[in-house]
Amino acid sequence: MGNRTPSQTIGPFFHVGLKWEDGEKVQFAGTGERVVLTGCVYDGGGTAIADALVETWQADPSGKVPGAGAAVRAYGYSRAMTGSDGRYTIETLMPGACTGAGGEKYAPQINVTIFARGLLKAVRTRVFLAAADATRDDPLARAAGARAGTLIASQDAKDRSVWRWDVRLQGKDETAFIDF
Repeated sequence: MGNRTPSQTIGPFFHVGLKWEDGEKVQFAGTGERVVLTGCVYDGGGTAIADALVETWQADPSGKVPGAGAAVRAYGYSRAMTGSDGRYTIETLMPGACTGAGGEKYAPQINVTIFARGLLKAVRTRVFLAAADATRDDPLARAAGARAGTLIASQDAKDRSVWRWDVRLQGKDETAFIDF
């Protein structure tokens, strides 16, 4: 094995430096259908990443993106750490479908940013909480083409409030990421 770089020997420390109290629970001013988004973050070799950070931002149940307000914490925002098994869990409300400035229709989705070892920059994407046919006309799903399936969470057959979505940072079935 070659020489280790400082970043390989001292970090990352997302679980310490970026801790967000109750970060796994998304807050909104109103009410709606409670859902849980859960999954695992995998590296390019298919190994679960135990020290990744999954950050989310989403619209409220009516499809409106929360703005800055008098809230102690940002509405629609979460920050979840992966456990030793690479799994994360986020409790939230089902986001509503949105309409873009140009009239384009967006399926219910959550914006996701992932920080993990081996990444020089965080990666960004979205996860759809809708069936594949409901995402067909979404601009992002169309842009992702054949890889759109990597952005669709699957709803648990026994508990319809639970959605599973795994993230693969590289390799076979790599999640479609958005370049900014």
